[in-house]
Amino acid sequence: MEFEQSALMVDVEQIINGGSNPVHFTVGATILVTTTNTIVNPIKVTGIDLRRDYLNRYSDELIITTEILAGQYSNLVYPYKNAVDITLTRTPLMEVGDTPDAGSTVQSERFTATLLDEGSPLLEQNTPFAPTQPNLDLTGPVTVQFQLVNKALEQMRMMDVGQVFRGCSVDDAIRTVLTNASQTTTVDGQRTVQGVTMIPSANPTPREHIVIPHGVRLVDVPQHIQKHCGGVYNAGMGYFLQGNQWYVYPALDTTRFNSAAANSPTLTVLNVPSNKFPQVERTYRQSGTNLMVMATGSVKFRDPSNHAQLNLGNGVRFSDASKFMDGFVSVSDNRALASRGSVNNEFIGTSRPNGNNNVHVSGNPVNANSLEEYSNLARAMGASITMEWENSNPDLIVPGMPAQVLFLQNEQIQTLTGVVIGAQHYTQMRGQGFSASRYVTTTHLNIFLQPQDQTSPASATGAGTPQDAS
Repeated sequence: MEFEQSALMVDVEQIINGGSNPVHFTVGATILVTTTNTIVNPIKVTGIDLRRDYLNRYSDELIITTEILAGQYSNLVYPYKNAVDITLTRTPLMEVGDTPDAGSTVQSERFTATLLDEGSPLLEQNTPFAPTQPNLDLTGPVTVQFQLVNKALEQMRMMDVGQVFRGCSVDDAIRTVLTNASQTTTVDGQRTVQGVTMIPSANPTPREHIVIPHGVRLVDVPQHIQKHCGGVYNAGMGYFLQGNQWYVYPALDTTRFNSAAANSPTLTVLNVPSNKFPQVERTYRQSGTNLMVMATGSVKFRDPSNHAQLNLGNGVRFSDASKFMDGFVSVSDNRALASRGSVNNEFIGTSRPNGNNNVHVSGNPVNANSLEEYSNLARAMGASITMEWENSNPDLIVPGMPAQVLFLQNEQIQTLTGVVIGAQHYTQMRGQGFSASRYVTTTHLNIFLQPQDQTSPASATGAGTPQDAS
């Protein structure tokens, strides 16, 4: 069956005929040297690379590439490279032409900038004339890259916390810590981080104590609670600051798409053959909280789960520390009997097809944190797919977003469910030379998938199901 004759083509036509999307814009930048109060205007912003790793990081990695006159860079920017702010401005354009879209809002944000070029043009003196600003300006522009950091995050990542919570759940502890920290940060006199969006944890029971020792970095608190305070999720701990929200979510839970709350955003990706719609302008549409995207570029699928399970294991066993003081043995007829099934926790994430399960003793053989133990298995229970989304809108992809991928196989529509674990958004000029004013963004989505031949992992609300063995 040709793609045009499949049911997926109905969705594609709805996207293409569904009206324009706000994906065309122009970009400007202003450099402010704070120690001298000097403003430098780059000739051009030639690229913006925004990397969001929702699995291993907690904030954006944002790098911009600019063209600056050599004299301005050498004399006005480089000597004060430790005191540079950059304001990025994004002006929406109409779908056709370079006319600004009067119905859309111009976005502007000020960042703390770090110069990535460590060379000193004034000390190197590689020009045949005196390196004065006018002389260097005549040589033309130089390509300079900056890494930009959110102003609120810059303040929060320097904070340490320490607190004891009594009689509350891990959800309440995480929300409280992140919310209180957000309220103490201001940018230009205003709060920029508004709160916390959190997927309910798999550990809702209030704990007698949740201890966060003094000196723990604020940005390490969710992971500390996951590892040392009974656990939060059974599929990896994820938390990320994006926009004006902290997002907290199970990073590798591939089962949430069909069970997501009605107001939770979800993603549906149509895997379109790359030669069918090259450079198509309209590539997505929103229906309620569901975002439907056409992946029209390259697609890479990798499934290392079999090798990971063979080498690292597809199960784990450990003794439940909470049973050692009470319930470790049962006393009857003056005999103390210990039952492996009641004292040990033994998980199998996914049974091996041949029945030879690779189950080892945990590196922490006595503990009461079954959620963290199961999270350690989660990476070996799935595959990953990277899909290219052209003419994209990065604001629509949120951390921990449940996703499904639709594709044709043997003339049938197949579905894989998963979760977005990362996205790289690259913005570049459309056109040649410095006269080009139109920019577009291409996104590479990284989705962690539950393989087709894999059964759903057991949902852990605590200790899993112990298995007695002779």
